[in-house]
Amino acid sequence: MIVIPLQVLANVASVVIGEAGPFIKDWVTWNQVFLLIDIICCCAIIFPIVWSIRSLRETSKTDGKAARNLAKLTLFRQFYIVVIGYLYFTRIVVFALRTISAYKYQWVSNAAEEIASLAFYLVIFYMFRPVERNLYFVLDEEEEEAAQQILQDEEFEL
Repeated sequence: MIVIPLQVLANVASVVIGEAGPFIKDWVTWNQVFLLIDIICCCAIIFPIVWSIRSLRETSKTDGKAARNLAKLTLFRQFYIVVIGYLYFTRIVVFALRTISAYKYQWVSNAAEEIASLAFYLVIFYMFRPVERNLYFVLDEEEEEAAQQILQDEEFEL
């Protein structure tokens, strides 16, 4: 509940500080503080996901529902890896490129960020493309039966 608003606030503040320019006192320090807050928030979001996968691995040996939930989470592992890779690349590597490159080579960091964004969107679009049997959109039997029941109830009401 706290992490996402804090991350939004840190990103907005980072944009405001970035647009204000380096003439502000402690400009570099504030940029690094907001980057650190952003990275801490990314880690805080990843931690519960990893923790739930580990706890589901332990309980999936005896519980069938936990095994189904673990299968869903491990299916989305590729998605999480892509998202986390993109976030860390755009937060750390691009920031490092901006910091170490000379002024006339600032375009390199912008190009790296844009290429990473393009690659990220292409991978995500490919993962969730419409196909007949997409594993990301599979419903288990309980969800399928509940959806059928809702459709039958709506037809009955009409």
